[in-house]
Amino acid sequence: MSRGYPIDLHTHSLRSDGALSPAELVRRAADRGVRVQALSDHDTLLGVAEAIEAAKPLGVRIVPATELNTESEWGDAHVLAYFVDPADAALEERLRWLRENRGRRVERMVEKLRDLGYAITLERVLEIAQGGALGRPHLAQALFEKGYVPSYDDAFRTVIAKDSPAYVSRVGLTPFEAVALARTHGGVPSLAHPGTVERLEELLPKLVVAGLAGIECFYGEHSPAWTAHCLTLARQHGLIPTGGSDYHGRSEHGADLGAVFIPPETIDLLEARRASR
Repeated sequence: MSRGYPIDLHTHSLRSDGALSPAELVRRAADRGVRVQALSDHDTLLGVAEAIEAAKPLGVRIVPATELNTESEWGDAHVLAYFVDPADAALEERLRWLRENRGRRVERMVEKLRDLGYAITLERVLEIAQGGALGRPHLAQALFEKGYVPSYDDAFRTVIAKDSPAYVSRVGLTPFEAVALARTHGGVPSLAHPGTVERLEELLPKLVVAGLAGIECFYGEHSPAWTAHCLTLARQHGLIPTGGSDYHGRSEHGADLGAVFIPPETIDLLEARRASR
């Protein structure tokens, strides 16, 4: 297996919409040369303990994190919350509320799909998720298995696209609430994949006022020009440039583990921002 870079601050396991268990994910990351890895499953920290245990004999440091999905006029303005505590009961209660809303959303989308003639079942979607935080990726897999779409990725462009009749909006946090949630619970919030954010230059200063600490400049789907633009925004707003593969282990989305270069000082900068709060 080819080697990657030693830091990856954006990875997903079966606890949300990834293909590998937390332990399998950590082992694959270690094989790729990753030595500092953030497990950042959507709206959950339930895989962190397993990841930490698997990482011990491999010399990998696990940064506990979660990617907080949001719903707003700003598009997919997700927030990565770094260094949050998986044992924080109040945080887990809030994350559980988000996951429950994710589940209800998927149930409604299954109903809409069936009304539209797509014979998928909630039982199969739950089997695919294997207990993880439910989301559109699990619907996409079910649609692909049934032959309703030519590929997993095509489902997001057609049957369950945001402008499709089967789509159901999230009930959850705004980007500002996600930043506040991370900060309230001792985390360091960074804006994930800014290329999916609508009117980024308008939103970013508002998030900075709310307490945003970083922006994901280094990302597999960024062009060199967009990376440079994000780095400029980071300098302008005093944000830490973060980055990662956004590895899921399925689909065309994201990059391989450790495939994205992240400056080694990033971890120290995030920890310093955490300590200064």
